[in-house]
Amino acid sequence: MYIDPIYWYFALPGFVISIAAQIYVKAIYSKYTHVTVTKHTGIEVAQLIKKGESFPVDIYPQEGALQDSFDPKNNIVNISSDNLAEGNVSNIAVVAHEFGHVQQKFNKSSIFKFRMVMVGLSKFVSSAGYILFIIGILMSALRLAEIGLIFFSTSTLFALISIPVEIDASKRGLKLIEKYNLLDNYVDGAKQVLTAAALTYIAGFMSSALNLLYYINILGGRRRSN
Repeated sequence: MYIDPIYWYFALPGFVISIAAQIYVKAIYSKYTHVTVTKHTGIEVAQLIKKGESFPVDIYPQEGALQDSFDPKNNIVNISSDNLAEGNVSNIAVVAHEFGHVQQKFNKSSIFKFRMVMVGLSKFVSSAGYILFIIGILMSALRLAEIGLIFFSTSTLFALISIPVEIDASKRGLKLIEKYNLLDNYVDGAKQVLTAAALTYIAGFMSSALNLLYYINILGGRRRSN
């Protein structure tokens, strides 16, 4: 299979950044999984925050590690199985982060609502845009390729929007940790865990942006050759 050598100039930096971010996240997360400073397990903390904030959500265990998530459509907070029996700094930070998302929804955060709209839209529009771009390039219909590229760029826009949403959820989560005194003097450890996690979203955006630039470069090359 032929791969354009120019592609690697755009793809390789994003790949390296993503791998580096994942390694860093795992290192920080692993470090603070060995620091237990609360008598509550992760799921107990989830129940405590839910009750204290009167959030109308359901809490369900989820198989596997780092599977914590918030489903805003069904108001379900999924808690990883490793949070059922442990209450270390990493676990509590992740649980609090998900309840940061819960708070975003019920406090009617505008950027959270915007990302919700973009979730389904970006997947469909981006896929359709990629198809239009390829057809446009193959048929030398550069206007069609340009429209496809605009549609395709919604995936990069979604990745960009995710950054402030995730950072805001972490800030809200840290405030919940402090409000309920969940980590005593280890709040800084929770900050490190959530900051590391935010890097994965930044890396994801950079990879998406570089991928978009590659296709912009292709379109620019076709225009220059015509």
